[in-house]
Amino acid sequence: MTVEQIYNTTVRKLWQALTDKDQMKIWYFDLKEFKPEKGFKFQFSGGDENVQYLHECEILEVSPPHKLSCSWRYPDYEGYSVVTFELTEEAPDKTRLKLTHEGLESFPKDDPNFAVESFTQGWNFILGDSLKNYIETAVIKKSVSLQASAEKIWEVLLHPNGQWGKAFGGGAEVKASWEPGTAITWYDEEGNVGARGIIKTHEPQQLLQADMYDDPDPQPGSQPGEYSEKYRLVKVGEDDYELHLEAGPLARKYVEEHAGMWDETLRIIKEVVEKR
Repeated sequence: MTVEQIYNTTVRKLWQALTDKDQMKIWYFDLKEFKPEKGFKFQFSGGDENVQYLHECEILEVSPPHKLSCSWRYPDYEGYSVVTFELTEEAPDKTRLKLTHEGLESFPKDDPNFAVESFTQGWNFILGDSLKNYIETAVIKKSVSLQASAEKIWEVLLHPNGQWGKAFGGGAEVKASWEPGTAITWYDEEGNVGARGIIKTHEPQQLLQADMYDDPDPQPGSQPGEYSEKYRLVKVGEDDYELHLEAGPLARKYVEEHAGMWDETLRIIKEVVEKR
């Protein structure tokens, strides 16, 4: 049985998703430990609401970042199979993943969960839905028309607490001096740090960009991740402006939820700046 998918990402990032247990638990299975090393053994349980199957696996071959093979068996059932992941660069930021699952005919014939069709359906979901939504990213782009002075719009933008910060939680607050190179910190409703970043650019009444860390508690000397938030104000008439927002990249599985928050953000900003 063979399943292939093409992902809009690099071979390196896809390899990390396949071999980093912290990433694997998001799209695959939650493993207590995993090392992409020949001879490494691991196990996990998987199935549905009716039955769970204990899986036992051993790394048979590893050639970073292009090939990984492991045995795949169920200690409570007869049979032995091998799963192989092969990664090939199709183009810059585009990677083909070929999965081959051999030996399925050795599993019990009287259990439909061991049928080839069942494995095919399962791998198509894992690779074509779960992994794809995790590894592929998108940038949210929004804009809103505002009838107010640039000074007022920018004043509201720099003071989200009690206003548009509510779009990210009732008690969400931000602390920042907004000077390039300084820190920005978002807090959740309980006062815990939700996100940290650095102000990259601030051109008053024109452009603001914050680059965020992947970890809300980054190690000293860490660099921000790929995610950033950009706000650009464009004059289209006398006291008529457009505020353009870009936020991302985000894993596609989070885009819909975050897009809704940004829609609410722009709605609140418009309500506040145009309030008579």
